[in-house]
Amino acid sequence: MSDGYVLHGRLWPPTRRDVSHAIVYLHGIQSHGGWFEWSASLLAKAGCAVILPDRRGSGLNEADRGDTPSWQHWLLDIDELVNWTQTEIGVKRFDFVGVSWGGKPALAWTLRHADQARRLLLIGPGLFPAVNVGLRERFQIGRALLTGGKRSFAIPLNDPELFTDNPKGQVFIANDPLKLTRATARFFWQSRRLDHHLLRASAGTLRADTTLVLAGNDRIIRNEPTEAWVRRVAGPNARVEYFPDAAHTLEFAADETRFRALIERWVSLGLQVE
Repeated sequence: MSDGYVLHGRLWPPTRRDVSHAIVYLHGIQSHGGWFEWSASLLAKAGCAVILPDRRGSGLNEADRGDTPSWQHWLLDIDELVNWTQTEIGVKRFDFVGVSWGGKPALAWTLRHADQARRLLLIGPGLFPAVNVGLRERFQIGRALLTGGKRSFAIPLNDPELFTDNPKGQVFIANDPLKLTRATARFFWQSRRLDHHLLRASAGTLRADTTLVLAGNDRIIRNEPTEAWVRRVAGPNARVEYFPDAAHTLEFAADETRFRALIERWVSLGLQVE
């Protein structure tokens, strides 16, 4: 990146020359791109490039673990990934997939770059969390911010059952050495600032074609305010898909059939609007 940070991630190069867009896939707060290789591979089968970066300080990125200079820096990183993709692959426009916490930077970038962002797939976006740091931890985070904000705190998502009811998925999450379990006070504060930025968005300002996917048994986000916000900001550009019996991370569902069909249908529709 332009500030010298070496950002790691996963790339599926395009296999079709007639595709003029790429897909940027953004993961959640504790996860990383390795959790979503299966669905990213499904997207790549359509022939367009898929970029699945690990957010700075997470996943394969060991430097500045669980930290960020500012919430705007998350968007600057996306800017640079987009610019690199335009130069190296030759595409002009982008579709975004944002899972859980990753839905927030995906939304913020799409709102800011309406001329480049065509479509948006939000899978359980973390706008309205059902799990948060406790009152004591919030007080400690506030105190830590007064001394630079580099002290780290536990991310309150360390129970794999919050993400999935599939035992195999729970074992994967529990044993994942790359998952992010702690973040700095500065990260928590900047994430909250990003929340406020998004929640101030005016009705109808999200111009990208938007699909919101919600899990009926989600214990990490609150579905009702999430749907209401997306419908207000995206207006007629929004559609909502419910998975009534699913937990938060659809990637780990024991029965992959319906989620696979949704991913394949979404990417196929993207090719039809080239």
